[in-house]
Amino acid sequence: MNYNSDKPIKSSEQDLLGRVTFSKQLGEAIYKYDGKDGLVLGVFGKWGTGKTSILNMVVNEINCLSDNDDDSPIIVNFSPWNYSDKDNLIGIFFEDLRIKLKLHSNKENMKQIVRAIDQYSGALNLLLYTSIVSSQNWIIMLKYPLKCLYRYIRGKILEDNDLDKVKANLERVLIKSKQKIVVIIDDIDRLTNKQIRDIFQLVKQVGNFPNIIYVLSMDREVVCRALESVHNIDGAEYLEKIV
Repeated sequence: MNYNSDKPIKSSEQDLLGRVTFSKQLGEAIYKYDGKDGLVLGVFGKWGTGKTSILNMVVNEINCLSDNDDDSPIIVNFSPWNYSDKDNLIGIFFEDLRIKLKLHSNKENMKQIVRAIDQYSGALNLLLYTSIVSSQNWIIMLKYPLKCLYRYIRGKILEDNDLDKVKANLERVLIKSKQKIVVIIDDIDRLTNKQIRDIFQLVKQVGNFPNIIYVLSMDREVVCRALESVHNIDGAEYLEKIV
């Protein structure tokens, strides 16, 4: 008797469903994208149709094409469902991004980017804490007291400019960099409606920066329903404006 674990494949050699061509084309398109503006791409499909397998092959193709490239794209996988504190996905994302980029901070331009992200995330944390206090949202503070305190202290330490100024500084150092940052967020449809809203707020507003490409994997219908629920608008139209 043969069993299938139904796990995503890791390479094109394992593909039996003819997804290699599409995956390689998408990987090549991301690698050759020469615009400085941020970009948001969507990979749509029902649960179990192999979206994660496609993303794995896309990453492999990017790595293969950039094997001898000194400024090869940096791949960052962000998995929001792995964190217990899902009330602050935007803050968690920038903290995760900062930590992962530090692994590539052997170049001066990347060190500048890490420092700029550090300042930006600190300002965001301070803004979040202030909004929690002003709205008297004591439930969040009681639920995560140490995390709230940490974010407040870290935000105060890093607060040398207002949010607009640190954001402009981050944009400036990203434009100077020749390296693309490819952020992959898979299984968005598994999040709650509010968390789905936060992810799209991240990629279109708070985290929309030069040289950062977001690749979002999701079930379109599930996400559209979630966006309709929290925004009371046509979810499909909302999605088309972002992806």
